[in-house]
Amino acid sequence: MSAYVGSKLIIVEGLTGSGKSIMAHFIARQLQHNGIPASWVHEGDEPHPILIDVESGIEAYMAEAQARWAAYVDRVGSSDEVKVVEGCYFNSGIELLLAYNVDRPRILQYADELQALIEPLNPTLVYLVQGDVASALERSFKDRGTGFRDYVIQLATGLPLAKRRGWQGYEGMVMYWREFVALTDELFDRHRIRKIRVDNSAGNWDDCNRQVLDCLAIRLVPELRVSPSEAARLVGLYKDRSSGPEFTVHYEDGELTINLFLSVRTKLVPRADKAFLTEGWHFEISFEPDGPGGTMVMRIGGRDVDYLRLVGTVADRASL
Repeated sequence: MSAYVGSKLIIVEGLTGSGKSIMAHFIARQLQHNGIPASWVHEGDEPHPILIDVESGIEAYMAEAQARWAAYVDRVGSSDEVKVVEGCYFNSGIELLLAYNVDRPRILQYADELQALIEPLNPTLVYLVQGDVASALERSFKDRGTGFRDYVIQLATGLPLAKRRGWQGYEGMVMYWREFVALTDELFDRHRIRKIRVDNSAGNWDDCNRQVLDCLAIRLVPELRVSPSEAARLVGLYKDRSSGPEFTVHYEDGELTINLFLSVRTKLVPRADKAFLTEGWHFEISFEPDGPGGTMVMRIGGRDVDYLRLVGTVADRASL
């Protein structure tokens, strides 16, 4: 283990679809590559160590959320691991106060209280931003499809804030997220912990990754790559044996990708021979021939999240 004395808690936040999970997973892997024990918490993990629903009123929610953060800080502080968490501090955390019409001064007070709770872990806040909220949302919907767009519209416009403001449909959804970004911009400026604002509007992840690693003072360790000849053995259409979803493995610009969630192409990160991590997810994918000269078989292991359950999937590659 290296003599790492940096943050024990790294928080990744940003607009929905901004790449929080991809960045959080990358940070955790790079910490590990540098000999630093680390793991990351996906916003869809269940049970989630921090996130809760609003069930008995917003004040009760705030008290319970603070209690969960305090307990989590104690656990992380007594462990050897660095924890990378995404989408549970600003998003799905302080965001709920906005959504439930809490006054701005009370939101700022609550954010100050949360900051005080996490300060013993010497935290770092990584804030992903885009130049224009509407354009950023449109890019996300283009990647994830109309089903995801309709889900986000329904979710945002069904919240108490949107109902009070009369925000409806697509434009109402955009108004909600603009309000959220205005709040998180203010919260970012207000925070006194180590922090970095990273504009990933252009989609240049190599540059964004370098900025974040420089902030964390850890070196970039290049990850394994797949050769074209090896990729050729794996690309293709895979059909779930249980008549579930179909998956397509692509090879482009030196990287393998697969569609795990909606139409989004998820990068496969090589871990060992024919074994891969899935960027931004806890899934692990392996490929193996099914007997001598048989069809290539894909198996999905790792860990599910609350809205995507794929662990245990076995899929055969269709004939080329």
